Amino acid sequence: MIEDRPWKVFEVAGGEAGGKLMVTRKAGRAVREVLGETLEALPKCGVLYVDIRDVELMDYSFADEALGILVSRVAGGEYGERHLVLVEEDRDLLENVEASLRQRSLAMLRVEEVGAEPELAGQIPDHLVETLREIQAAGSITNAELAKRLGLNHTACNNRATRLAKLGLIHRHVETAAPGGRQYTYGRIV
Repeated sequence: MIEDRPWKVFEVAGGEAGGKLMVTRKAGRAVREVLGETLEALPKCGVLYVDIRDVELMDYSFADEALGILVSRVAGGEYGERHLVLVEEDRDLLENVEASLRQRSLAMLRVEEVGAEPELAGQIPDHLVETLREIQAAGSITNAELAKRLGLNHTACNNRATRLAKLGLIHRHVETAAPGGRQYTYGRIV
């Protein structure tokens, strides 16, 4: 976990909108609305952990409506530089979430518990997975160093990292570099 980033945990099985049986688009919509409000309330660079560990059943309709659409909106920039991370340990629950993300060509980070090493849920192209792994291993890395590690030119490397940042899988920081240029630094969000 990145200690200097604000974060919050939303337990889907608890609270008014959630429960142990998460089925139907209607229920998914209700949870998505609360998740969206919670995400919007976080400061810039905040991380919202969506904890589904106590959920007993989640169908595809709920997963798509609650998480697929929300991840799509994060990737579309609707929530600025705020991030979603799925907290789960039950592979059966993850199947419907991943099916929704794959259908939308999206991915999100998942952890078994807050503070654990992240894995990928969903699907992104192999070259983006390779880039994500390098950034996660480094913790924080400049575009120049990342390009060197991946054997890419700076533009190709920046294009990959920009896509990962838009998906909400990494943090991207822009600094002014002399003379009048920009330097990008990428970092893991958890």
